[in-house]
Amino acid sequence: MKNVLPVNIFKMSGAGNTFALVDARKNSSWSAVEKSLGMSRAHFAKMICDKVLGISTDGLLFIQDGSQGFDFDWDFYNSDGSTAEMCGNAARCAARFCYESLHSSESGVIRFKTGAGLVVAQVFGDDRIRVRMPEARVLNENIELKTRSSATEKFVLVNTGVPHLVQKIHEIKDATELKDMAREVRSHPDLQPAGANVTFYAEEGLGKIKAVTYERGVEDYTLACGTGAVAAALVYAKERSQREVEVQMPGGLLLVSFIDGDSHPLMMGEAVFVGEFKYNLEVVK
Repeated sequence: MKNVLPVNIFKMSGAGNTFALVDARKNSSWSAVEKSLGMSRAHFAKMICDKVLGISTDGLLFIQDGSQGFDFDWDFYNSDGSTAEMCGNAARCAARFCYESLHSSESGVIRFKTGAGLVVAQVFGDDRIRVRMPEARVLNENIELKTRSSATEKFVLVNTGVPHLVQKIHEIKDATELKDMAREVRSHPDLQPAGANVTFYAEEGLGKIKAVTYERGVEDYTLACGTGAVAAALVYAKERSQREVEVQMPGGLLLVSFIDGDSHPLMMGEAVFVGEFKYNLEVVK
């Protein structure tokens, strides 16, 4: 097929959070064809992530040559074409992709330059990747947001590389009924211009929680959100004095660890290859 884009697009899953990855280094096929496409990366992301005419992913990640001493730079887009500073599940997928497909590191330690700063990933094998996340900070322990129904919702506002509104609920199934509220507060006037993701969590046992995140840019609940898992774990760990928190998200289990004196949490979880694709440009005519 003459209209097939001569670029390999990889689909990966991090605990059910799915991403398309493109090798965008200077010597790559992407580098040779990007200018001839005549479209922005944001538009390309919307096209590739599309659930009908794309490969149905939550985001698209371009892996670029490292600058300033980093192994790789990355350029990340949500499925709606918006950008995000950091994505923990994408970091795990990127680490395995770079380790196995780009043969970047014998030790399995990979340093990424992201919009949120340095992210260090360690590939352990058995699909397990540990990521040293950006600094996790509680910005407001009790932020109150008034909704259009005049109800006032209380959250903990956290930044784990991206902002999250975190709310504890009785059971995780209750998040289904809270979806409309999450959709509203994620772009609340008090949070402009960036808005925030919205993460709900429920305790399942000591050191164990279930969580789900309504992600800006996806505009829906996702099967997993790494920064959301860390945000929920941070709020829970402070409340229950825990150093390790198992976070069960709809798509899989993540282990979040906090180290005394270090504001950068560690997050462990799986990253798996789903497939390798060629995209037919006929679908955008």
